Amino acid sequence: MIWSRREFLNTSARAAVGFLGLGQIVSTAGCFIRPDKFPPARSNRRVLADLHVHAMINDWNRRTPLGIRYPAVARFAEKFVNKTGMEWADCHAAGIDLICATHFNVFDEWLSMPTDPNPEAPANTFRMMDQLEEELAGPARAFATLARNGKDLEGLLNVSKTDPDFRTAVVHTVEGGHALGGSIEPLEQLASRGVAMIDITHFFSKDIASSANSYPYFPDGNSRWPNLGLSGFGREVISEMERLGIIVDITHATSTAVAQILKMATRPLAVSHGTSRTLSEHPYALFDEHIEQIAAGGGIIGVIIDPYLLSNYATAHSAEKRGSLRDVVRVIRYLVKLCNGHKHIGIGSDFAGYIVAPTDMNRLSQIDLLRELLEDEFGEVGVVEDILANNVINFLMKNWKSGISDDE
Repeated sequence: MIWSRREFLNTSARAAVGFLGLGQIVSTAGCFIRPDKFPPARSNRRVLADLHVHAMINDWNRRTPLGIRYPAVARFAEKFVNKTGMEWADCHAAGIDLICATHFNVFDEWLSMPTDPNPEAPANTFRMMDQLEEELAGPARAFATLARNGKDLEGLLNVSKTDPDFRTAVVHTVEGGHALGGSIEPLEQLASRGVAMIDITHFFSKDIASSANSYPYFPDGNSRWPNLGLSGFGREVISEMERLGIIVDITHATSTAVAQILKMATRPLAVSHGTSRTLSEHPYALFDEHIEQIAAGGGIIGVIIDPYLLSNYATAHSAEKRGSLRDVVRVIRYLVKLCNGHKHIGIGSDFAGYIVAPTDMNRLSQIDLLRELLEDEFGEVGVVEDILANNVINFLMKNWKSGISDDE
């Protein structure tokens, strides 16, 4: 059966409302039983610098037209569909160094009809940024602080974790060039607001770059043109991002688009939440030659914490039942070997982003569970801290040039 995006989402919304009552019954029996906490770490070691976290997606979805009209749908998605997550207080208690908070609005990408891309998308993106900043200035003030530029970030990361003033650093990032609304003009304001990185394509190309096939049952999903690569507008977007000092994130792009971006890029690239095609036969995964080129060009590859995308499980359900952090370690081990070292490997968990959770970790604050496995694998604390935090921090400090400081 072939559905349009509108038909699919409308049907899904009605189904979610119908199942909400059942979900509430199941929840009382504990339908999602995984450890929620991990003992806090309060040493000065580096713990985690995560390239890709949907820190505010649940809060934002409550404010979308669908969430306002059908609040039960937003609650259902938050409780029973979004199976990974984070809390500011827990991340702070665990000593997490940095969270790249990614902004994604499903309405601007999936429901931007009859106008596509949606010209209102930039305004929605700025509202998402406002919402995060309000959270950090309000309820999360004691736990996290926004870094608007590299200088801010350096200052936050230099505070001792035993100091009462320690806060987890937070950086604005954007997932999907659809946030530009089909225009290059919003990039200037995004840069001035301190956006460090933009994933130029997501589920649909939006006339920027061909996207890896994610929803083949959508006739308008762009999977019919996997060899499209970069459009002329896409080339303009990348050139302008480089001029403004915004890092180009190539996650979700097809191999054709990745090859073309690598050829034209003049600055190091990021893969905020990726994996290896050799180990996982998924359209999202990167070919070895592209991984090698990204590393050789000074880029960073954040490994996603999603067993389904890391290994060849037959189905997402199989990955949910059997996938674990050992799948993450397996991919990191391979990337370290492929890149002749560990310096270009990091973590981009994609937590709170509707991914498949490992059986042994569902909250970002449990990152020490992965740390223990990595220390067993590599046997060197320094190597593990680089992979979990230092490599991402160093990459951002060197390559993030956007943002306006107080003295400008």
